[in-house]
Amino acid sequence: MTKSAHSTDRFDVLLCFTPDDPDGTAPMDEVETALRDAGLRVLRDTAPITREVADALANSPLVLVHRSRAGRVLVIDPEGDGEYAADPRNLVELVLRKVAVARPARLVGRYRELRAIHHGLHAHPVLMVRGLPGVGKTALVEQYARLSQGIFDGGVLRLGPFGQHAPEDVLSQFHLALARAAGDRLGADLAGMDFDRLRDHVAERIGAGGLRVLVLIDDVPAGLPSDVLERLLLPTSAVSTVLVGRAGNSPWDVVVLDLAGLSPAEGLRLFSEYRAPADDAEQEAVLRLVEHCGGHPITLRANALAALSQGTVPAASCPDTAPPAIRGLLDGCGPVATGIVRLGGLLAPAPFPLGIARDVLGDGDGFAEAVGELEERGLASLVDGGLRLQPLVAEVAGARLDPGDLPDSAAKSLLRLLSDDRAAYRDFLLQHARILAERTSAAHRLRLLRAVAAAHERHRDFFAAGEIHAMILSTEGATSTDFATAARVEIACGLYPEAVGHARDAVRSAADDDERCAARLIGAQAFDCQGDYDAGDRTFWHELPCQGEARFPAVVASAQALRLRGRAKEAITSLDAILPELHGSPHGDLLPSALLEYARALLLDDRPRRARDVAAEVIAAFHATGRARHFQCTEAELLWAESTVTLDLRDVHPDCAAAVLRELESGYGRRRGPESPLTLTAAAMAGRALLLMGRPEQALRALSATERTVLRVIGGEHRLRYRIGHGIALAYGQLRDFGRQAELLEEILQPQIRLLGSTHPETLETRLDLGLALAFSGPGRYRRAIELVDGAANDIVATLGDATELSEKAIAAKRVLRGKAIAAWS
Repeated sequence: MTKSAHSTDRFDVLLCFTPDDPDGTAPMDEVETALRDAGLRVLRDTAPITREVADALANSPLVLVHRSRAGRVLVIDPEGDGEYAADPRNLVELVLRKVAVARPARLVGRYRELRAIHHGLHAHPVLMVRGLPGVGKTALVEQYARLSQGIFDGGVLRLGPFGQHAPEDVLSQFHLALARAAGDRLGADLAGMDFDRLRDHVAERIGAGGLRVLVLIDDVPAGLPSDVLERLLLPTSAVSTVLVGRAGNSPWDVVVLDLAGLSPAEGLRLFSEYRAPADDAEQEAVLRLVEHCGGHPITLRANALAALSQGTVPAASCPDTAPPAIRGLLDGCGPVATGIVRLGGLLAPAPFPLGIARDVLGDGDGFAEAVGELEERGLASLVDGGLRLQPLVAEVAGARLDPGDLPDSAAKSLLRLLSDDRAAYRDFLLQHARILAERTSAAHRLRLLRAVAAAHERHRDFFAAGEIHAMILSTEGATSTDFATAARVEIACGLYPEAVGHARDAVRSAADDDERCAARLIGAQAFDCQGDYDAGDRTFWHELPCQGEARFPAVVASAQALRLRGRAKEAITSLDAILPELHGSPHGDLLPSALLEYARALLLDDRPRRARDVAAEVIAAFHATGRARHFQCTEAELLWAESTVTLDLRDVHPDCAAAVLRELESGYGRRRGPESPLTLTAAAMAGRALLLMGRPEQALRALSATERTVLRVIGGEHRLRYRIGHGIALAYGQLRDFGRQAELLEEILQPQIRLLGSTHPETLETRLDLGLALAFSGPGRYRRAIELVDGAANDIVATLGDATELSEKAIAAKRVLRGKAIAAWS
């Protein structure tokens, strides 16, 4: 390619080490290969120092040294004393980040806009930069981020782009992006948290750090509803947020900087960086071009490069809009650069690893030069995560280039990267997988979509996972495992009839006994979630057909089934048989699920001390790996709290329970914090105790306040939340608002059946109270009221016996219903 006036022969990395060091040569050979595979220009230092090495030392943005303590270097120290260990795969990602910072994209002028961003963020926590495609929005905010490092001493958190997604899909994609970016920043695995808990956790960690952080959210769709945009913002005063979006109407109440094209002076300066006008006439021609194209940077750069290669000034016939200017730039690219652009046009408008391009285009000469050519022409830039095509360039390229067999080749390379759970910038890879799945063969489409669905499920975004599974099941070649996985996700979404149907499809299409076993198990679980235990027994639980690798998850699932049926002792016995094998085995990832089920069964069997010890084991394991906010750790904390309160109340007389609970709540709050699971558990029980004292107004206030805190801190899908909801419903009943009582009890009954079982004491009480509330709500609801109360009464006697407080309540409820029915009939 023709060099511009400001280009220099320079390398991205100067690689230095001692050639005669036998411990250094082999690892550095591997490092050099990995860096070149990533598309970086590498010069290997050799003795003696040549002029080329001296120039590289002066001009390279990064010097990579094996065991050095120099200032402007990145040190590889195999003994772990340096900045990074000598793992070539991880090292490449670090080097790419360092090079991207050291070699930023050029930005001409924009001083007014930079000041506007600065003053806008000084007065407001959120600012939006809005403008036409390709006008330089992202480059502007990146320049601001570089210039404001002294203000934002906590660094920059980059999220996006999201513009290629429909507004309803943005939250799911933002969830993946935030988990990856914040996880990298915090050095933690942030999977296992739903979006709201993740968002609050990241905000809390940033706020606790005492440093200011700049969050850049790139390419926000204009049609995003205001309430969704609000959820993208981290709730902490330590964060300032810059949104980037294309021009268009939006309902957001944020400060907006509308970015226009370059001014005449800025446009002339940009043009001159490539081809300076020779005289006043040429300068006037350039200024006319700036006026005609509205100062669009891509159009100006394209015409400047054309003028440089042709030795002419802009003519009246030169393109004055971006798309034809981009086509002209693409036509002038070499074959390798053209291939990279073709690939980028097939993928999402997010950075992609250059290793994909090498896999697809071949490992020939000129690859690094081709990347430099694309950067020189303003078509792409090296950023965190790889190479990013300018989005407008990707759109033009995707519309004009025949992909040929490129999609299948790209899919193979992308699947190879996705097979590594430790792959960097995984959210970018998943965006590429989602886009590429629409353009490749059915076999590759299935594998790509499975990776996307698994990521959403891992982050507990079950509805997003379900949407991807619907695409999988509509694709030719969907397997029994696909149907079974879809059914599992539907259970998590509460879509139990749909889960039963897909589990049956999985059984019908099973290729072997293992697949058939897995499908039947999920079908039985779907029946259990609806309280249809007879159907569950017929489907799976009457036998345990799974053998080999499938035995352990089947035993854990069967223990849950036993507990849901009130058979806690049998559940404990079955888990006792496998827990020793799970410890330290290849099935260790199943251990938390098994231990949690064990603790639940122990609590149901009135063994709170052992249950507390088991829950503590789970908590310790998650804390040891830095995953204290994982949903299973939260569940363990709730079980530990319930066990502890149960033990602390064991010798307390019922008449003193309310006062003791208030004391416990106060003491727990001092020791563990007012929002700890232990304190909230005691607060919920203390609120319910007020109902026994005939103080429904006070109980309603206390329980409602506790519920708000629980929903904010812990979430809503757990036993504590349902226990609070039941108490609030009872308060409305005592206030004789039976309609509202019935509504609240309806809301929690099905979740209780799914989580606790239809014959758990708390579920039985909900069934009784719902029947009574319906009966008092109006005569048109008697039939269902009688069905609920009679069914609950029969199950109470069968499960708990006829000499319990709950059985006495059931007898009284049946008398009340008979009296109401007689009064209505008379």
